[in-house]
Amino acid sequence: MKLWNPIAFFISLIMTIVMPSIFAVPRGMPVEICFLMWPIRWVVAYLIVNFIAHPLSLKLADKVFGFKLGMKTGLWNPFAFFMSLIMSFIMPLIFGVPNGQLPVDVLIYQWPVRWIVAYFIVNMIVNPLALKLAGKIFGFNPMNN
Repeated sequence: MKLWNPIAFFISLIMTIVMPSIFAVPRGMPVEICFLMWPIRWVVAYLIVNFIAHPLSLKLADKVFGFKLGMKTGLWNPFAFFMSLIMSFIMPLIFGVPNGQLPVDVLIYQWPVRWIVAYFIVNMIVNPLALKLAGKIFGFNPMNN
């Protein structure tokens, strides 16, 4: 995997503000802190997605569901299924548990809810938007890369 991935750039940019806004702010995270920590979450999420979650999700989607990158997907996307599974656990674990904002038991029992929400947001909204933005801003064409 290359260091530069325009799709992961935009997905991590969008999701690192959307998910904390949905789950952390209502649990008591001040909105100012949510926005102040956004660049840090974004860089961490981008690196995790690019080097760990993307390759692992692709391998799992292929092994479990026979999914290959570039296959047409609709509501069901095995790649997004595993990507959201991984990231909806790792990011709250890194940013919520150490500072005491997110108890471990809440991390675990809210994981399915975060996973489903992340899956549908990424699959239906963020991934198509990230593809369009990557094409318009960086001239990225997934068929040529």
